[in-house]
Amino acid sequence: MKYLKISSVLALISLVCAVILAGINLLTKDKIEQNETDKKNDTIQAIYSDYDSSKSQIQSKKDLKQYDSYSSVVDERIIACNTTGTVLGYLYTVSGSNSYGNISLMVALTETDGKVLVQQVEFLENSESFASTVDTWLKNNFVSKGTEVHEGGFVSKSGSGTVKSYEELASVDTSCGATYGAKTCMELIEAACKLEKEVK
Repeated sequence: MKYLKISSVLALISLVCAVILAGINLLTKDKIEQNETDKKNDTIQAIYSDYDSSKSQIQSKKDLKQYDSYSSVVDERIIACNTTGTVLGYLYTVSGSNSYGNISLMVALTETDGKVLVQQVEFLENSESFASTVDTWLKNNFVSKGTEVHEGGFVSKSGSGTVKSYEELASVDTSCGATYGAKTCMELIEAACKLEKEVK
């Protein structure tokens, strides 16, 4: 009888907690989704200040399912255009994880003389254990405004990285204080480049 009483109390506490969590989730779900959308839009504006969503075309994971080898990491591809409909470049949202956390990137690609160029790379999520080290590595190797944000948007500090062609990615050194995070970033950037070459 004693164990039944204890079990009943624990079950009731668990039920109350579950109801509270479900209620909080319902109340905050829309706000969380809006924050994610705002973060994505801020990132696009940090990459292309003259981006016009009404002229651009978004291809979702479902639209890209024919490219099976990339479907696990590529979330979407955006053909980014300005107000006149001129293509600015191609934005890839790519996500991956390792034993140290999750990484989601927005990779801006262009094509010149048949070469895919990595113009800019920005974090959408960086929950790595050594997130600041991965951020520093990214800024040192690629054009990036960084993950530091405030209410006004991105900070101006942009690092020392350069535009790189797909062929130059092989020479990027991923050895740093957060090698797993750097390797995950490289895998995601390479996947975006490979898919862009296939899509073309």
